[in-house]
Parts: sequence; C-alpha cells; structure tokens
Amino acid sequence: MDLLKPRTVPLSEETILWFEFLLKPSLLAKHLNKANPDPSPTDFITQFLAKAPEGQTHPPDLTAPDPDGAHRSDGLKYTKKQLALKILALKVAAFMRWDLDKLERTLSVSLQIQLLADLCSITAGKMVALPSSLLQDPALIGTDGSRHSFNFALTLYHRWVLRAQVLRAAVIKNIKSNHGPAVPDLTTFVLRDESSIPALEPITQLSIDYLNQVLMEPQTFRVLTYESFVPLDSNSEHTQQRFDAAIAIKPCELRAQLHYDLCQYYLYVQKYELARQNVLLCKDNYAQWQREEIGRTGLPPAYCTVSAEVLQGYLLACGVTGEPDGLLQRLHESILNHYSDIVMILKEDNLRKEIPMTQRKLLELNIEGYNAIGSTDGNPIEQKELELAVVALNIIRYVMDGENILSCNVALQKYKNQQPKLIESLFQYADEQYEQFSLEERGLLKRYFYKIITLYGGELGPAFEAYVQSYSKVVSLQELKDFRAQHTQPETQLGGVALQSDWVIPETKNPRLEVGQLERQLISCTSANAVRKLLVKIAGTNPSKPLFTINPSWTIPYPLEQVLIPLQRGFLQDFAYILIGKARELTARKEYATAITLLTVLKNETQRPELAGNPLIAKLGKMVSWEGLLVQIQQVLDEWPRKPVDQAQLVRNCKQCLNAAAAGGGNELMPHAKLLDHCAALLLNLNEWNALLVPVDKRFPGIELCSAITQAFLDIEKFKGTKKTNREAWEMILPMFLNPPGSRQRQLPPDGPLVMLIGKLREPLVISILLSLLAKLHNILRDEANAEMNAEYMFLWPSNVNNTSIYNVKLVIEALNLLLNQALRYYPNNIPWLKLKGDVEFVANNFEAAMRYYVTALISGTEYCTVHLQRPLVDDFLIRRMVKCSTNLGCFVQAAVLCQFFDETDYGLAFKSISEKSASYSDAMDSYYSCIWDPTLLEFIVNWHYKKGEHKRRLQAVSFIGQLELNANNNDEIKREAAAVRKNRFLRSLAKQYMC
Repeated sequence: MDLLKPRTVPLSEETILWFEFLLKPSLLAKHLNKANPDPSPTDFITQFLAKAPEGQTHPPDLTAPDPDGAHRSDGLKYTKKQLALKILALKVAAFMRWDLDKLERTLSVSLQIQLLADLCSITAGKMVALPSSLLQDPALIGTDGSRHSFNFALTLYHRWVLRAQVLRAAVIKNIKSNHGPAVPDLTTFVLRDESSIPALEPITQLSIDYLNQVLMEPQTFRVLTYESFVPLDSNSEHTQQRFDAAIAIKPCELRAQLHYDLCQYYLYVQKYELARQNVLLCKDNYAQWQREEIGRTGLPPAYCTVSAEVLQGYLLACGVTGEPDGLLQRLHESILNHYSDIVMILKEDNLRKEIPMTQRKLLELNIEGYNAIGSTDGNPIEQKELELAVVALNIIRYVMDGENILSCNVALQKYKNQQPKLIESLFQYADEQYEQFSLEERGLLKRYFYKIITLYGGELGPAFEAYVQSYSKVVSLQELKDFRAQHTQPETQLGGVALQSDWVIPETKNPRLEVGQLERQLISCTSANAVRKLLVKIAGTNPSKPLFTINPSWTIPYPLEQVLIPLQRGFLQDFAYILIGKARELTARKEYATAITLLTVLKNETQRPELAGNPLIAKLGKMVSWEGLLVQIQQVLDEWPRKPVDQAQLVRNCKQCLNAAAAGGGNELMPHAKLLDHCAALLLNLNEWNALLVPVDKRFPGIELCSAITQAFLDIEKFKGTKKTNREAWEMILPMFLNPPGSRQRQLPPDGPLVMLIGKLREPLVISILLSLLAKLHNILRDEANAEMNAEYMFLWPSNVNNTSIYNVKLVIEALNLLLNQALRYYPNNIPWLKLKGDVEFVANNFEAAMRYYVTALISGTEYCTVHLQRPLVDDFLIRRMVKCSTNLGCFVQAAVLCQFFDETDYGLAFKSISEKSASYSDAMDSYYSCIWDPTLLEFIVNWHYKKGEHKRRLQAVSFIGQLELNANNNDEIKREAAAVRKNRFLRSLAKQYMC
C-alpha cells in the first residue's frame, strides 16, 4: 500500500450525516436543544428541503411503479424519502415556534413557499396547490388531514402573503437608497426571488379577509408542535401524524399576532387609519396576553412573536403615544360635558398632582357661578353637592401641597351655612384615599383635621363625632378624645369686639398718610409720565426737602451731580435726578430698555424751547445722552454675542465720545472715565481697531490699555505670525504686578484698569492676545520647565524680565484665572483656552481639575467623540501633562493607556505605571483593556498578571490580544483605525470620570 497516496480525511465521531436523522429521529431533538446548534435550525430546513426539491411543482407519475416504494395514498403524492424529509423540516419549523421573522431572515423565498406548501398538504392529507387554496373548504381536507391543523397552516400562509410584500418593499427601498449597505436582517431576501412576490398581489385582499375571518372565529385556535409530526420509518407505508398533539392558545395571543401583521401591511400600503385600528387592537390583546400567560408557565410563547419595543414603534408610527390623556385635558373635556366625572378626576389629581391649583380654583369659581345664575339644566340640590365636593377636594389638595392653608379656612368661612356638609365631605374624600397618600401627606392631613377639630368641633357637637366614627382612617375616636383632653379651654375669655371677624379700616383724611402713599408710588413706578404726575401732586403739599431725597437709593454719577445741584430747586431738578437714579437701578436689574426710555424722555425735556438759553441745561442734556450711551454699551456686553440693533450708530457715538475726550481740555465738557472705558472696550470687541489709535490722555489708563492691545493685534496682521516683539502692552501691564518690599498686596485691585477691562472683554482674538501675555509673563516669573503654560501668540512678547523678584506671580495667576473664567463663560468650547485653563490648574497642583479641562478640550475637539482624535488637537506636551495628572490621582493604568498617545509609545513610563502596587485596586484596571491597541503593552499586562497569580485577569487580557484588528500583520490602515476606535473609547471613559 502506498502510504503517500492521498486518502479521505476520517470524519469526527460527533459528525452526523443527514440520513442519520431519518434512521434515528431522536437525534434531531437532541441537536436542536443545544445552546448554539451547528448547523442551525434554518440550515436543517434548507438541507432537508434541498434533498427533496420536486415538492408539489412536479409530482411523480404514479402510473409506473416507484422503485423507492412510493406512498400510494390518494392524498399525498410524495415518495417516502420526500415525505420523510419534509416532515423533518416541519418538525424543525415547529421547534422554532413557526417564527416567520427567523424563517424570512434565513430562508430564500422559494424555500419559504415550499415549506408552507408542504405544511398545507400534510395537514390537509392531500396535495394542496398554492396560491389557489385560499379559503378553508371541507373538500380540501383528505382522510389523513385535520381541520384545525389545516386552519393553522392556512393562517400561517396568509400571514406570510402579507409579510412577504412588506419585506420585499423594504429590501428594494434599501438597495435603491444611497445611505449604506443592505439591511443585515434582510440579506437572504434577494431580488432573484422577487418574481414570486408579484403573484401574491391579486390574492392579498383574500388573505386579509381570511385573517379577519380567523379573528372572528369562535373555535379555539390550535398550534402544531414538535410532537405533532411523526417521522417515517422503514416499516410505515403511510403517514400517521399526531395532529391531536397541537396545543390550544389564548384568543388574545392569536389576535395580538394577527392584528400586528395586518398593521404592518396597512402601513406598507399607506392605509393609516386601518393600521391605527389594528395596532390599537394588537396593543390591547398583547397587554391582556401578558397579564394572563407570560411568566406563569415559564415556557416561551407558543405562537405570538410580537416584541414590546417594536410594537411601541408601530404605535408611534400610527400616531398613538400609548399614554392616556392627561388629567388637565380630561378636566377640560369634563367641563365641556357639564362636569361629568369631575369628582373622579379631582380625586385622581390629589394623587398625581398634575392639574395646577389655579385651574382647580377656576373650576370651583365656575361651578359656583354656574349655580348662582340658577341653571335649570339639573337638580339644584345635586349641583350644590357637586360644588361642595369640588371645594372639599380642593381643600385636601391645598393641605397636601403644604401651601395656601388660608384658602382652606376662607372656604370653610365662605360656606358657613353648609359647613356640616362640607366638613363631612372633607372626612369622606380624605378617608377614601387616605391609604394611597404618602406618609408626609397623611401627617399634613392629620394636622389640618386637628385644626378643624379646634375651630369647629365644638360647634358641630355630636355630628362631628359621627363624622369621625364613620371615617376613622384620618382621625380615630381615641385620637379625638386625646386631642380634646390636651387642648383645654383658654382661661382668658374674649368677647365683644375681640370676637368680630369683619374688621374694617376706617377711611381717614390724614395728609401724612396721603403723602406717604404718593411717595411709595413714586419710588416704585417706572414710567416717566407717572413720575411727572406724582411730582406735581407731591409738590402741592409744600415739601421741606427736595423730592429726589425721598429715596436714598437714587444715586447719580458725580459729574451729573455737579450739574444738577446748582440748578434752581424745582421740577426739572427733581425730575432729572429721579429719572437718572431710576435708570441706574433698572440697569443694575438688566432692564435696559426701560432705563433707556427714561433717559430719552429726560433728554427731550432738556431740549424744550423755554430752556434753550441755560448753559447748565445744555450740559445736562449732553451728559444724559452720554449716560444713555453707557446703558446701551452695558446692554451689548451683557447680551453678547447678540449684536446691537443699530451697531453702526452705536460705533459712531463711541468714536465721538472718545474724540471728545481726546480734544477736551480746560473748561470743555468731557465724558466721565467709566463711559470712556466702556466705549474703548466696545470698540475693541467690535474690531474697530483704527478708532483706538488716537492720542490717549494718561488720565485714562483703560483707553491706553485698549490702544496697546490694538497695536499688538495690528502687529499680528502686519507680520503674519512671524516673531515681532510687541512691548507697548507688555510695558503697560508689567507694573500692575509689582510687589515692592513691605507690600502686603494679596490680590489685584477690583477697580484697577486690568480687572475692569477683563470684565468687558468679549472678542476671542483680543482675549487670546491678553491670555498669551499673562501666560508668557507667568512662565518668565516662575521659570520652571514643569510649570510652563502654552497659549497662542506667545511669540509677541519679550522673553525676559529684569529683576523678576519684584513681581508677584500669584497676581498673574489671579488675572489669568479671572480672564479664563470670563472667556469660557461666553465660549465654553474654545480648545486653546480649555488647555490653558488645564495648565493653570496643573501648575496649582489641582490635578483632577486639570484633567477635567484637558478632557473637555479633547471632547470638544473631537465633536463629542464623533471624529477621530488627531494632531494638533493632542500633542506630546498635553499627553505628558495628562499622564502626570493620572499618576498623581492614583490612576496608573489610565496613565499607561495614555502612553500610547505619544508619537512613539513610551514603554518605560507605561510599564512603570502598570507595575505600581495600587494599580489593581484603585484604577478599575480591567475596564481599560479594551482601550489598549499596542500588542506589546497587552503582552506586558499578561505577563504581569501571570507573575501576580491573577489567572482570571490574565485570560481577560489574552482575549484582547487575540482580536483580529490587533494582529501585527495587518496593514497600516487597519492599525490606524483600530487605534482611533480605542482612543475614542478611552476618551469617553475619561469624560464619564472627570466631566460627569
């Protein structure tokens, strides 16, 4: 024998050939009951039907003898081999609970049709040609058939007729679309099978009629099971199926499945009203089925495969939210229906608290008015009882809300004549729902009923005890006795006037009270016209002091005060002072429009013809217009980034104001410093650079600083980012951080020009320039490599400072923090600023805060992990900072994962981090394995666990090494994609840790 001659590989002992299932059918059940059988059940169906492809399409000629021993029944015209294989295929389908979802996903359309035709033929006991057999005809059932089983087969077939058309349309639509690959669940439904589907369209309505007939059928619906089909053996000459082994299912389970299939089809043909009707019926029957069957037997459903999640999707598609109407909606409907079910709605609301109390109070008033007009629509006694019931339920709701207890007492006083009935209603409704209330609500109710006992228990006498006896849940008789024993009558007896409840304040003509009332109105009003009228009225009382002194909170700028005080005492002085004071109050409350209106009215007042010759009035008008400009600027800064309505005019006014300050001198009227600083800051934020290059008076450092920053920007523009040192702003800001010997300055002065400017900066480029200056100054003063900060435009500034010891670096950090907090308030996703803020926290050893800002910067740069993390968003400087932060926070494996982000993985630092003692205890080590893409690092972790004797963790790490995308032989594109996916996964985990 030639030992080198190739031979057939011997089969494994576990291998079972297909014909063995014919010889020993018990092997089939054993195989199907495995956790993950291979081949799968649908693979079995495919193989069984492929061995007998003739089916019903080409029945054999029975005139000649069949060499295989044909089954010669007058009904079925299959050979023994065909019949045996088809029964095995049906047994597998029964094992799958006739789940059309699974059969449609894995079987071709031709095999689906063959399987259904075989089912119809075997259950009928004779050959049935589809689709001609549309209705259940007794003549179609042979001697070996079963009526209920044939009914089951036809129902399954007509369901498939509807579903096949929906599925085909979904596949064609997906293939024609340009939005991605084919739907994974529909891959077996290929277009070569579509020729079978159009033939179903003429019979679709008959299928719908048949399914509707099944829904109305009173007989029990039976489902064929695995035991219903008896395999053939070599000794049997004809089939004897056990159709009596079919199990009866609940009608609600059948209806849920059929209405679900009908809803699918009606949505496909865009008959949305019919779809909505069926999905609602499916929902009701599905809910009933779940209550009756699911969870009782512990077995899977016998027939229905409806998914609750998919059903909810169909409900939404049909416009059904699945939620009942809200109580407020039901309240409105009840009002329209003459208050039907109003008591039930209010009782339910006392539990759910959906209806606002304002709506419930309006309801109470509506019913009261309805009864007051003497409506003849109903019984007056019943209408009054309804009114008292609504009042009682509202009182209970008031009490449980813990508010408006006064309203409860007012209601009891209001219905004093019906007080016994109202209190009885209170006891009744509180008692009915007492056990449904929370413990806190029960306590509130008890305390309120004790109050009722104190106030009205004596008046009602025995009737009150009768209420307590009838409704004893809230207050029992024993509690009533104990309460009365603890609350004895007071020793002091009141009488006469003290017992009156209708106190009325008498009308008086006291002039002081009238003047006080007018002054209160003057203080609270915000209308210039109202101020004018009130001033006239108060002036008629001959006041001894100027009227603007009524409210000490009215303050005006000192330059305006210098103009107003010399004016003759009278209406204009008071009117101007009060309007300016009110405008400042309104500006502080951010009511800018009203403040501007008051100042505009005052400016128009100063332009009256009779006041034209007074120079003080002219000055006043000019200064009031400047005050209005200040309010406009404050509004723009506060509402940033929304642009002003008339930006061009606002810019012109600011320029005129700065020009007035530049040209002013001697006795010329000049704007005050606060206004000038605001004008300069606004022009800076609006990129009006040329307007700030005017000669600046040294008395206004705020304008000078804005001008210097403008020059720095122009240098950037002029030299296009090349290194050009700018010293103007540097030399202005540097002295602000001086720390002379003996000085105890610990913070920047809040009224200093730098702090005032920082509060008004909004333009990102201007903020970046100032941040770069402060960061560069910090690096020079600190002079430590590990404490350096990175910012944009740092090339603008000098690289050294003479005598660094006289400067206070803490003040620089304070200014940086102040500016960064202000900037991130308006631009929270600015990546360079977030990184710089992280550097500030890192330098201060606030490592957790630093990580939070670093991670926020990376999250923003990757658009919340929707794009891959790339350079220059992340660089080695940032990674090294993050590694340092993680190490200091005890997150050593986190630091090791970060070591992969370098251009070249820092194995030394990574191995050191993994080897830290606390790594396996405080760092959630296992959760980061899925974020590692460097095989060397994973191999080190495997060996490290081996040395530690941590077998389970070692196996977990080994499983990640074996992932296909981490194979060292992969091309660079696959490796980059694997790394990018794991980077984003790791970034999301950091975001959950530091940002949430």
